[in-house]
Amino acid sequence: MSHRKFEHPRHGSLGFLPRKRASRHRGKGFDIFFCCHIFDAVKSFPKDDPSKLPGLTAFVGYKSGMTHIVREVDKPGSSKLLFVFLILMPYNTHRY
Repeated sequence: MSHRKFEHPRHGSLGFLPRKRASRHRGKGFDIFFCCHIFDAVKSFPKDDPSKLPGLTAFVGYKSGMTHIVREVDKPGSSKLLFVFLILMPYNTHRY
């Protein structure tokens, strides 16, 4: 079978290999909206500084690469809504 690429083309991009589920973390977890259980819990928080304004003290990122976007289509004559979930990852969330 010398010319296999013409008879059986590749299914999917090589940029997304290996095609498998994400690894599951075992350890402390928490429930989100009483429906699903996430195992990447924030285990420590920074100390509060009363002189600074309130801000983001901890952030849990769960599969941040898989995002959905919801927005309204602003075209004349269009009555469609485009639903978007956008997961934003704050800069420098992981400190190594």
